[in-house]
Amino acid sequence: MTRRIVYISAFYPGYGGGNGRAAHEMAETFASQYDVLLLCPGDRTELTPANKTNLRIFTVKSTGTGSLRIPLFTQRNIQQIFSLLDQFQPDIVHAHDPTLLGLIGQVWAKMSHIPFVYTAHVIPQKSLEFGTKDVIKLPLDFIAEPVTMRFLEDFYRNCDAVIALNPIVGKSIRDFGYTGRIFTIPNGRFLRKYDLCRSADVTQSTKILSFIGFITRRKNQAYLIEMLSHLPANYRLRIIGTAIDPQYLQEIETYTQQQGLLDRVEFTGEIQHGEIPRRYEQSHVVVSASKMEVQSLVVIEALASGTPVIGLSNETVDELVDDTNGARLPKETSPAEFARRVERICNLSQVEYDRLCQNARQRVQHLDWGNVMAMASEAYEDLANDQDATIPIDGIHLARMIALLPPGQVRRVLAERTVSMVSRVKKVRRVSQRTWLYAALTAAGSMFVYLFLRRRVGKIHT
Repeated sequence: MTRRIVYISAFYPGYGGGNGRAAHEMAETFASQYDVLLLCPGDRTELTPANKTNLRIFTVKSTGTGSLRIPLFTQRNIQQIFSLLDQFQPDIVHAHDPTLLGLIGQVWAKMSHIPFVYTAHVIPQKSLEFGTKDVIKLPLDFIAEPVTMRFLEDFYRNCDAVIALNPIVGKSIRDFGYTGRIFTIPNGRFLRKYDLCRSADVTQSTKILSFIGFITRRKNQAYLIEMLSHLPANYRLRIIGTAIDPQYLQEIETYTQQQGLLDRVEFTGEIQHGEIPRRYEQSHVVVSASKMEVQSLVVIEALASGTPVIGLSNETVDELVDDTNGARLPKETSPAEFARRVERICNLSQVEYDRLCQNARQRVQHLDWGNVMAMASEAYEDLANDQDATIPIDGIHLARMIALLPPGQVRRVLAERTVSMVSRVKKVRRVSQRTWLYAALTAAGSMFVYLFLRRRVGKIHT
């Protein structure tokens, strides 16, 4: 029997960093064996029919720039989402984000008695630090943080299973209080595109160090620039990626100038993803000073290309990097000591360096999408066949929950659907009172932010 899977992403194709890329690539990969429907933001609300694979894409009209895209949750758009999901009849709903489309998908799944899975791309206790504070300036952290934690507690409670990308994140999810099923399934990569990468020539006089990723305080590029100041003049640092926080970019550019390193630091901006393997080939070392990384796709890709990685301790570095393929350094390591480790690798003989490169490739062999798909498929089968978590719920209880919503289109849509659902289905999964409220606030808030961003984007283009 061919399973039907719904994937939900908060990002346009090509946006959202590792989170966005993993969600879209997972949908593409699973479409080779499953019927797949991908829900994500887009320029229009429309369904793209399946092509030669079994992948259909439903986009919800959204506005914004870069990775920040807000869907327009009108009554019609929500009805279209629900109707499409009804027609598709998925066996699993798998979201990669807990907000916006992810939350709407969770509400539908719980009402429709369909297992709902969430891949945690961020550590729940520190979710605001994974770019949210940089993209959306959040004043009054003492309000934003407890509200976010309360929302996430409810979201996790409504998950039938959570996917942790590695054991470190699995422990964090347990510490957060989640008691449901956790599957440890890593991010996958298309490793074939990196198999042909050639190792850099370590005998070259100019040594190239590369960082790839968003420019944010969490990624800590200022540390890397200070580290470069402790290296000889023949070392160069390439910082590849766009700035989530323009103010931070301005700060590190100013710092680079003050340190007299303008001729040794290159800010390339964003590059096409297809260009990245060539950049790895040119790099003697990929460097990371990131303070938190649940499972960095850049580190995986760098190792897959045969490029040694040197990084400060974080969730990804601790999992994948050691002295056999680079260097894993304590968080408190000084920039000067980091620089000494870079020199040590760059001063190896070509034979010794090539051995590091080969070890790097071997370290991530298990992360090919084919292996990851097998692991996820097994989890899907377990969930689809498991009916133990069903909770009887009657129309009166649902009506009470819906009554908590503020009057408006969303409450009317959900009320109409719930009456119909209860008449057809004897058992549906519980949707908490707070979840109904969050769904309503999501819809109302998206309308406000959508109009604000559309006006701002319009100003940018005029």
